Amino acid sequence: MRASLLLVPGLLALAACSENSLVTKDGTIDDVDDSSAPDIVVSPESHDFDALSVDGVTTQTQEFTITNEGDASLQLTSVELDDPNAPFSLSALGTVLVEPGGSTAFSVTFQPITAEEVSATVFVQSNDPDEPNVPVALTGSGIAPQIELDPSDYDFGNPDIGCDSQVPMQIRNIGNADLIVTELRYVTAAESEISVDPNVSVNGPLPWTIPPGTDSSVTVLMNYNPLDDYADNGYLTVVSNDPNQPEAQAHQAGLGVIAGVNEDIFEQPLRGSTDILWALDWSCSMSDDIAQVATNFDIYVGTLAGLDADYHVAAVTQDDGCILGDLDYIDGSLTSDEQQTAWDIMSAGPEGAYTEMAFTLMEAALSSDNIGSGGCNEDFYREEAKLNLVGLTDEVEQSANPWSYYVALFQGYKADPNDVMFHAIAGDYPSGCGTAEPGENLYQAVVATGGTFLSICATDWGSNMTELAESSAADLSSFALTQAPVPETIEVYIDGVRTTAGWTYDSGDTVVRFDDDHIPGGGTTINISYMVAGDCSS
Repeated sequence: MRASLLLVPGLLALAACSENSLVTKDGTIDDVDDSSAPDIVVSPESHDFDALSVDGVTTQTQEFTITNEGDASLQLTSVELDDPNAPFSLSALGTVLVEPGGSTAFSVTFQPITAEEVSATVFVQSNDPDEPNVPVALTGSGIAPQIELDPSDYDFGNPDIGCDSQVPMQIRNIGNADLIVTELRYVTAAESEISVDPNVSVNGPLPWTIPPGTDSSVTVLMNYNPLDDYADNGYLTVVSNDPNQPEAQAHQAGLGVIAGVNEDIFEQPLRGSTDILWALDWSCSMSDDIAQVATNFDIYVGTLAGLDADYHVAAVTQDDGCILGDLDYIDGSLTSDEQQTAWDIMSAGPEGAYTEMAFTLMEAALSSDNIGSGGCNEDFYREEAKLNLVGLTDEVEQSANPWSYYVALFQGYKADPNDVMFHAIAGDYPSGCGTAEPGENLYQAVVATGGTFLSICATDWGSNMTELAESSAADLSSFALTQAPVPETIEVYIDGVRTTAGWTYDSGDTVVRFDDDHIPGGGTTINISYMVAGDCSS
């Protein structure tokens, strides 16, 4: 350290004195060396930390030494990170004043929070005139899973109400350790028509383990089925072992558009009317079977009467389609003896060319000539009644046209195709039974129209006839809608009073169907309103 200098006042006026010289006590001039300065050196100049597990516990610390290689005191003014959010932390300095040749130190601790490689810079600021701000580069990375949801934000747009939309969402692991998904939750501010399908048939049950790498992912399905014209928003929350984002979220939105609204109005009849036409095979092998029907005919019409059905029953065996006897149908206005007598006459044969062609006999009986004004079956057929067609045979149905032709033919008689139903008593399908051949073609027509197929080999004909009568009675429980509805929007009113119980919607037949103990009474008005399902093909 230099000695203190005492300045002599008289010498200050010497013109020869240099500004870099001082006058000593004894009067001599001594030069002053003003080149002394601190010189900072930070070691190491940078550091790359090891990859560490992201577990909230594991850390690694590196010490950095600050040395003063100059000949003046080094004053440290700050040591700080350029990014305060980086996963690095600094210790305190040993001292802020470092004499020439001396040193101090600070340390940096790395604790990763994600699998991503991160970098930051420590700036050491001092009074070193040449290097007032020394940078120290830091890098590090973690070992952890890292979740990515794609798409993280999806708008279904504006589909018609009642139309389903679906978009796949990928759950990826862009980290470097296994991602384990433990839960899926769907959260909405209010009831939403957006939902998530975990796609378990492909992914299996939770939890799911997704290894790192862009080729590994799990796909779930986001579904949207708008039921109203209010905006829908929701968030899929995926819970996993990602330490940085344990509950990742993806947003979905959509807004349904009303394609139309409709109301169908029905008047419930006091009695359900049904026209039942039997076509009988009068070949020589059928006499016992026709006798069985005649023997159990009282059970058949008794069941119809018990159902309060407004029925017409007739049988056709003749090639011209005309019903035999003075009466061309049987109904509840006749006594039981009169009904039995009429049936015996109608079903008496004899065999014609169309014996094993039930469809052809039905076509002849219901031809416009026969059911029109002055026709032989004029009073049998009613426009407003259900039409039930029953084939009785032990042979394969042999009409000239395919069964589908006859189904379409008779359904064309009615405004509502559901008002036509085929039934059959025939050989078991597909293998037959006893000496009876399988009821080929009749069976297909029965299935296509939802009718009843009974075995001609059955021993309990009373049960057969009861079941057939029940399935032939007019259905007062079902109401066919004129347009395809959005099922969730259907509202049912009986005489102006809304009812929410006792009925279901059958999408297969587009009908509202009441339970047996909730069938609207005769004379009531049934109003069914709904939103019309939109065009979902686009």
